[in-house]
Amino acid sequence: MPMQRVGDLEVHYRERGQGSPVVLISGNWTTSLWWQPMMELLPPGLRAIAYDLRGRGLTRGPALPQAIPSLAEDLHGLLDALGLMRVHVIGHSLGSAVAMQLALEHPERVHTLTVLAPAWVDGMPAAYNLPAHQLSLHDNRDYFAAAMRGMAPGAPDDSLWQQLLDEGHQQHRDASLATLQALVDWAPGERLKALHALPSLVVSGETDPLSTVDMGKRCASLMGARHHVMKGVGHSPNLETPRNFLGAWREFAAEQ
Repeated sequence: MPMQRVGDLEVHYRERGQGSPVVLISGNWTTSLWWQPMMELLPPGLRAIAYDLRGRGLTRGPALPQAIPSLAEDLHGLLDALGLMRVHVIGHSLGSAVAMQLALEHPERVHTLTVLAPAWVDGMPAAYNLPAHQLSLHDNRDYFAAAMRGMAPGAPDDSLWQQLLDEGHQQHRDASLATLQALVDWAPGERLKALHALPSLVVSGETDPLSTVDMGKRCASLMGARHHVMKGVGHSPNLETPRNFLGAWREFAAEQ
């Protein structure tokens, strides 16, 4: 698998196809492998690049910092290292915060912005700031597996799913704990109105228990983005229904 030096990291990434670059940013407790089903459906003319965030997957180096601006700078450095001047960006869950932060700080690098199951744009509520829960996910794989199934109820229970669990469960403990504070601190709110000129799409799963449809509406309203709700889908449309998600994205991107 390819690696790229970015600052204090050796960033692991997967890529597929040739053409217009699409950078895929995974969420918390996941890796670039979550994008594999969608990448396998990629049509000609697109080059998909999915990478492992700091403290996750096969990326090597310090697990900290996990602040969203720091993760966005990791991504900015990866774009530089790969010679990608302007890209389509798709971020899932935690990765959506990274995507939005990159767009706020470096809008010239973003062709289109897609936010999938958006992170809390007004800061993570205190009710979700549960370090003990994060440690339990590390200590009990069955508990972790059940929690991840709740985040992707429609994903096939196959060998890929088991591989996703294996990779995700290896997330660095420091990254897990620091991510909580990072999501509490990250509250761009009204600042997202600066993205009105950027072609943007927000995608929500109809049954998502974490990033609700109302959260998606709030995010889309701030950015002036289109809001697409995927029926009967939970927190991970990219994994649960990759063909439909890719279709919705291609329709949006084709208009830009």
